[in-house]
Amino acid sequence: MYELRPYQQAVKDAFKRGFDAGHLRQIAALATGSGKTVLAADIIHEMAQAGKRSLFIVDRIELVHQAADTLRDMGLQVGILQGENTDMRPTDEATVASIQTIRSRRTPFANFIVIDECHILHKAHIELMNEWFYIPVLGLSATPMREDLGQHFSNLIRGPSIQELMRSGDLVGAIHAYCPSADAMRRVLDTIGTRHGDFIERDLSKAINRKELVGDIVSTWQEKAADRQTLCFAVDIAHSKAIVQDFRDAGVNAEHLDAYTDATERHRIIRAFRQHEVQVLSSVNVLGIGFDVPAASCAIMARPTLSEMLYIQQAGRVLRPDDGKDNAIILDHAGNTLRFGLPQHFIVPDLNDQDRTSTKAKRKQTRAVTCKECGYVLEPDQMTCPACGLDRQTRQATVHYLDGRLVGYGDEADGTQQFTAEQQRSWYLAMLWQARRRNRKDGWAFYAYQEKFGSKPPYSWRGLEPVMPTDEQARWLKYCEIKKAKAWRRQRA
Repeated sequence: MYELRPYQQAVKDAFKRGFDAGHLRQIAALATGSGKTVLAADIIHEMAQAGKRSLFIVDRIELVHQAADTLRDMGLQVGILQGENTDMRPTDEATVASIQTIRSRRTPFANFIVIDECHILHKAHIELMNEWFYIPVLGLSATPMREDLGQHFSNLIRGPSIQELMRSGDLVGAIHAYCPSADAMRRVLDTIGTRHGDFIERDLSKAINRKELVGDIVSTWQEKAADRQTLCFAVDIAHSKAIVQDFRDAGVNAEHLDAYTDATERHRIIRAFRQHEVQVLSSVNVLGIGFDVPAASCAIMARPTLSEMLYIQQAGRVLRPDDGKDNAIILDHAGNTLRFGLPQHFIVPDLNDQDRTSTKAKRKQTRAVTCKECGYVLEPDQMTCPACGLDRQTRQATVHYLDGRLVGYGDEADGTQQFTAEQQRSWYLAMLWQARRRNRKDGWAFYAYQEKFGSKPPYSWRGLEPVMPTDEQARWLKYCEIKKAKAWRRQRA
């Protein structure tokens, strides 16, 4: 028997309140590692005590026995509905079934249904819910972000966020991310087409599966995570195998898994990884959902994606705590961390408020920045890199703004904020103040404004009184002064 954690009990109580309020279709949003299956098992146990049968549906074949073991630990009699492994009895209190088998076979009746990883909603799921419209359904997901979920579920129950679970000790205490090849990857991705809101996999494979990029993965891992059990997420099977071969060439015991790996071989490889006989385990989609090995503490992201849902699912595989493990490392060769931010900042959106950002905008958006010295992913307000100690204010490059704050100095301006007209006027008046303080003509402010905003200040602003700069504006103006002085010295040299 398991004892529910306080937040699991709170989600369970919210589920009951939702049911009492008339919600037959509900989703419990719980981060990876927060015990979604344990929560569902506890509810199923209560159903069994009331003489009711439950059906627990999983999306991956390898998750069938994992879920069944959790239910059996609750003291339940559990049957299995999954291809040749089917083993059911009339006295079963719960049945664990793969959605693939449900699609092709008659499903045993149940009084309660749990859909694991409900963000991957198959047609068979929808047909079953439509047929059994009067049966309560609980969907489980760390990322309930599929756009049509609001059409099939009426209530979202949020558990604690990743950040809250990190603070409570239920997940690792810290996440360190590096984007060592972010600039090179950005140039590569500019050539890749998109379809259905993500990069076209065929084009992505051709662009990414290159020796120089794969080699960079191995050398970066050797430098930053060589002592860690590591999961690698690749573009496709050929890419994954190429990465594994490069690790082997470097003397690292690495293995590849895909959907076609024989079940016996799959169990052997995963067991070897659990026992630290295999240090790097690479796949395409096999490891991204439901894979539970707490010892894994490094994730290599080698597959660029425009899907925040996929990004959070992959990152979540290395966030579980374990003996001697107090942090996780993400080696992000795909630039996903820059696009979506660090995992601890992820917030589950409402069911009817999913991300409608256009594919074009997603390609350009930047929520984080990297240290140009070591590739460490920095928080927006971090001015000094905790990994190498470099003060970002000393770097020579373009100033980046994010959410109105000075956040980094890099070579590109993907994170530039869109200022309101009032904010732009404030900046112009600060530039005017600086010009007069330095005994310069007002035209200096005109050209400084052009440099920052790429346009001329409105004519109507002429004649306005200057205003002392804010701290943020003063930093930018100081940066401009230093930049111009160095340029002048270079010309004189």
